[in-house]
Amino acid sequence: MRSHLVYPILATAMLLSAQQPAPGGRFPQIKMEETSGDQRAMAERMAKETRSGITGPWNVALRSPGMAFGFIELYDYFRYKSALPTRLVEVGICTTAREFDVAYEWQSHYPLALQAGVPAAALADIRDGRAPRGLKADEQAVYDFATELLRKHFVSDATFARARAELGEKGTVDLAALVGTYVTFGAILNVGQVPNVRSKDSPDYLPVSSR
Repeated sequence: MRSHLVYPILATAMLLSAQQPAPGGRFPQIKMEETSGDQRAMAERMAKETRSGITGPWNVALRSPGMAFGFIELYDYFRYKSALPTRLVEVGICTTAREFDVAYEWQSHYPLALQAGVPAAALADIRDGRAPRGLKADEQAVYDFATELLRKHFVSDATFARARAELGEKGTVDLAALVGTYVTFGAILNVGQVPNVRSKDSPDYLPVSSR
């Protein structure tokens, strides 16, 4: 009789254990010296062109160097070539990180958003799932557009019109693509269970699924 109880309990414990994030994530960190061929070429490019080198999402993406090529091209575009100024790029990324519950993405871009001039109070509101206070008109347009797109998968005519008025047509297209790109970052990070290394009392800590 006892054995009939032990196996279900053991199976449940194993399932719960498998659902917990590993301390360093699901994908062990790749070292440069472990790479070769296309993977080495991509790792070297990541080391030169990204803020985090081959850690974080790039460590996960290195498992698929061909995919990572397109990924890093989009990363470079939004960092250096987008019609959107850095301040608006960071509002879009932080909004996407919050809506997609991506702790690593949030902690990486929170200080960049502050540095670009996004108000700390507005970022705190975004983090906590509230309507942000103190945004400029173009920042508000980015937040409204990104939030609506992420929650409803569409944007209304009114939201689109505000975005186009503030950002122009090229900026609006770039914003839609920015959200999609950082959803991809978020998917890679969340599937990889790349951890948030901040403490709970840090302003750039993201409480996942807090809404």
